[in-house]
Amino acid sequence: MKHEPKVISIQRASAFRLDAILTGEEAIVLRALAGGLTDRQVCSQLRMHPDVYLRMMRAMREKIGKSDNVSLIAWAKERIQGVDQRIDAAKERTRFA
Repeated sequence: MKHEPKVISIQRASAFRLDAILTGEEAIVLRALAGGLTDRQVCSQLRMHPDVYLRMMRAMREKIGKSDNVSLIAWAKERIQGVDQRIDAAKERTRFA
């Protein structure tokens, strides 16, 4: 079975941005990479020039304090999981309220 990348959720990307001090666009890019998209797929889907993408990745690594993209994406996966759990719990609470 081929792994299908997760669809980018704007709501979850926004929550992730607040949690990580990233811009909205940075959060969307990082969430897409953490979900399994390649660099080229991210650029294509977001209609982003590769040079802009590279500058953005460098800026995110500096903000988060990671030296390479692999560690940045691993960091993002941990954060995303926590944000997803908080959003799901909030949805569950409001559903029964």
